[in-house]
Amino acid sequence: MEKWIEPKTITLWITIIIVVIFLLVFSFIKLAYLNFKRIIATKLEESRLQLEYQRKLLETAVVAQEKERIRIAADLHDSLIGKLTTLRLKNQMQYEYKEIDFLLGESIAEARRISHDLSPPMLEFMTFYDVIDGVIDPWRKSISIEFIHDIRTDIALLDTIKIQFMRILQELIINIHKHAAAENILIHLRISNKWLSLLICDNGCGFDLTKSKKGLGLQNIELRMLYLNGHHRITSNKTGTTTLLLLNHTNPDSI
Repeated sequence: MEKWIEPKTITLWITIIIVVIFLLVFSFIKLAYLNFKRIIATKLEESRLQLEYQRKLLETAVVAQEKERIRIAADLHDSLIGKLTTLRLKNQMQYEYKEIDFLLGESIAEARRISHDLSPPMLEFMTFYDVIDGVIDPWRKSISIEFIHDIRTDIALLDTIKIQFMRILQELIINIHKHAAAENILIHLRISNKWLSLLICDNGCGFDLTKSKKGLGLQNIELRMLYLNGHHRITSNKTGTTTLLLLNHTNPDSI
């Protein structure tokens, strides 16, 4: 009998084959386990980062609301209350009727402006064009604004969309006026049956996005567009800043 067909040799080869198969199966299971563990770790890290990101956005929302309250309080104290106090003093000193009437008119206009900033009256009956034009109009005295519109649908936008875009535009114009030293602003509104886009360009000094990406203003814009399930893009250089807001206004998830 040849040596390779001896029972002991056959048993040895069978044992070797079983060991090799066991090692292969064990290695496969080990690799699968390690891969599964890596995937779970990645998912957990992504979840952690997402929760951290949402926490920061929530903090931004809280800070933005507090900032808005401070601004409104300052408007009431410095503008409206100041005018009313002056009016009272002049009335006590028996100034002329025309001067008192003029101060009353200014106070009413100031109260109307503050009220409009808080919530535009009859918003549900206003077109989106009127909402945007209402934001722009008070600024025309201090900066050149060109407003172009291309509206191709009669679909009425939800009030939620109107108010969020209005707040973003207010934020952008205030920042342009305070920080960009711009002379001109171009605003282009386009509404189709599906898409709403608002483009805001200025010829100011621009800013470094890498240094300003954590700023309250930019986070506030991001938070509002995230709330609407929309998209935004900001580009800036030494010749100006361009902001594009894009929203599928037919998407039920956009509110």
